[in-house]
Amino acid sequence: MPDVRLIFQLFWTYLKIGTFTLGGGYAMLPLIQHEVVDKRHWIEEEEFLNMIALAQAAPGLIAVNSAIFIGHRIAGWKGVIATILGAALPSIVIILLIAIYFQQFKNLPTIEAIFKGIRPAVVALIAAAVIRMARKI
Repeated sequence: MPDVRLIFQLFWTYLKIGTFTLGGGYAMLPLIQHEVVDKRHWIEEEEFLNMIALAQAAPGLIAVNSAIFIGHRIAGWKGVIATILGAALPSIVIILLIAIYFQQFKNLPTIEAIFKGIRPAVVALIAAAVIRMARKI
């Protein structure tokens, strides 16, 4: 039976990834790889690449599919719940806050500039993930 600390580590790891990644699941892949493969050594790099292939083939979001795989691999069903909550909770909270306040601020030049600045960063994160995976394959 998995340790409570391990469950919390899974939750916290995916919460950080979900909070600090803009651009969706593919932009999360480099952070997931850093945390899960390089830093915590929960899985090997080859298993990570296989997980990405499975996550892409399965229906649903790649971030959630990878969270399911990692969570189950490390701590069973409790791990799945921890990683899914960790990955999804930041997006849910941010979307709710944006929905509540966006109408008031959407036409401010600063907000428009922020969104224009985020676009190239998201493209770069996705490109970095694709290049890194291509090199490994």
